[in-house]
Amino acid sequence: MNTPELQQLKIAWLEARASGDTQAQFKLLNEHPAEQAALIDFIAAYHATGGDEPVDQHAPLLDISQRAMQRTLIRVFYAPVSVSNIAELRKNRQLSKVSVAQGLRLSVDVWNKFEAGAIELTSLTQRQLERLAQFFQVNIDEFSNLLTSSQPSISLNRRQTQEGAHKTQQGPQKQAFNEAIARSNMSKEDRQYWLSE
Repeated sequence: MNTPELQQLKIAWLEARASGDTQAQFKLLNEHPAEQAALIDFIAAYHATGGDEPVDQHAPLLDISQRAMQRTLIRVFYAPVSVSNIAELRKNRQLSKVSVAQGLRLSVDVWNKFEAGAIELTSLTQRQLERLAQFFQVNIDEFSNLLTSSQPSISLNRRQTQEGAHKTQQGPQKQAFNEAIARSNMSKEDRQYWLSE
């Protein structure tokens, strides 16, 4: 437990370290046996994290760190907005279809099928749903509901007669996710990423 006394000992140790007074550092450890284990853990963590080594403020961030920072900023600064389907979710996150497809390792044609409501929810495995939901930082149930709400867009078959066109409206046929991947132009590695469990 980080008691006020332990906090004062940590500050005293840091001051002794900064001034180069090793005797004061040892004295703190010897005079406070009850806090000795916690103080030793603090000293070990201090050295393990670089201690008093200068931090390069201009060092480039790793890609994974940049993505983590971006997700954190979105979670902290963007209040959740009510959306009713997958396309609105993407737009709410200010993402293009291409960036979503790249981020999810899908082709744009497969992502278009999600937005058009052509992918059957029941064809997605739990792991696939987790990956999709995690990308958008929503839970699986929210993503599933948005996918269900994404209705196929309706288009008229222009080859029909005018009377027939009013009676029959066509939209994209529902398709299993694995089938959409198999018919896409995705790379072999990206297909394996989605199809292997």
